[in-house]
Amino acid sequence: MIRALVILPLLLIVVGIGAMYISYGQIDPCRALAVERADRAADAIGLGIGGAIEKWTRLETSQMTTGQCVTGLLDSWGERAKAHTE
Repeated sequence: MIRALVILPLLLIVVGIGAMYISYGQIDPCRALAVERADRAADAIGLGIGGAIEKWTRLETSQMTTGQCVTGLLDSWGERAKAHTE
């Protein structure tokens, strides 16, 4: 029982880090947010230029704290989830 209480949170952390790496190619929340914002901007424009936009979004996220980046990622994911349910 106690072993499960220790292993479960560690497993969730590993899965979360793995998912971030697979999705964004990054585990740093600020770089992942830059990739997320670049992809969303490229989707909004309708062009496949996410890589070019990412340079600009990295400049923006480099000025943010890790907490702000995590909040930004969670907000973005919430917006995506809300858009898919409508």
